[in-house]
Amino acid sequence: MIKVKLIRYTLEGEKLVAVAAKQSLSRKPFEYQWERMSDKEVETWIKETLKRNHLSPWEHSVYTFVIEGISRACSHQLVRHRIASYTQLSQRFAKMIKEYFSVVEPPRIVKNDEASKIFNEAISKAYEAYVRLLDLNIPPEDARYVLPQAITTKIVVTMNARELRHFFGLRTCFKAQWEIRYVAWKMREEVMKVHPLLFKWTGPRCINVENTSRKGEPITVEDVIEDKVKFTIERCPENMAKEQIPYCVRRSLNIINTLK
Repeated sequence: MIKVKLIRYTLEGEKLVAVAAKQSLSRKPFEYQWERMSDKEVETWIKETLKRNHLSPWEHSVYTFVIEGISRACSHQLVRHRIASYTQLSQRFAKMIKEYFSVVEPPRIVKNDEASKIFNEAISKAYEAYVRLLDLNIPPEDARYVLPQAITTKIVVTMNARELRHFFGLRTCFKAQWEIRYVAWKMREEVMKVHPLLFKWTGPRCINVENTSRKGEPITVEDVIEDKVKFTIERCPENMAKEQIPYCVRRSLNIINTLK
């Protein structure tokens, strides 16, 4: 089972983003703004960063997650996001002994009995080869070459709020691969628990693009799912017509139910 947990974050990150944003326009000292800024003003300044596409203040708020039970196929996609820090279980130094050996079987393979049989036979043969190589005193760093991409791993991930917004834009999109899409939605779910004023405005790229070009109030994923808003952009970055975007967002989010 894939587990995503937020373990550390900037405690007053929303306020820090808001005050930093105001600092760029105000000549008054930081402490003056910090002591006087109300919760309502915090939200106002966060929305102002979206209106002006001024996202550098978001970089001051930082989040650390532990992600367990994802495949190596998924973690390879995750670490392509460069503005982040990663610490991952090493297959070079940690032997993948049977007690800790597990794999992610894709849902479309699980649903097909013949495909599932082929998949599990291949996994068994790969693991058997790995153990035989270790028995021949081949170092784990070499024996691991036969391990499948389906093998599970665990990784600690740290990103700032701006990079998370970018990450959600790409990886919660329906066009993203299903496993990392699930991880992205779960990461958003985690940060929404602590900093909803920041992250309610995030989601697939269609949301991000809409919010930096839209006149008036920004929109949320929840608004889109419940058909409370209409898009003003003609097409999303994936070339989906604006009328079809809500359907696309709902299909993307459905991965949460699929993996339950």
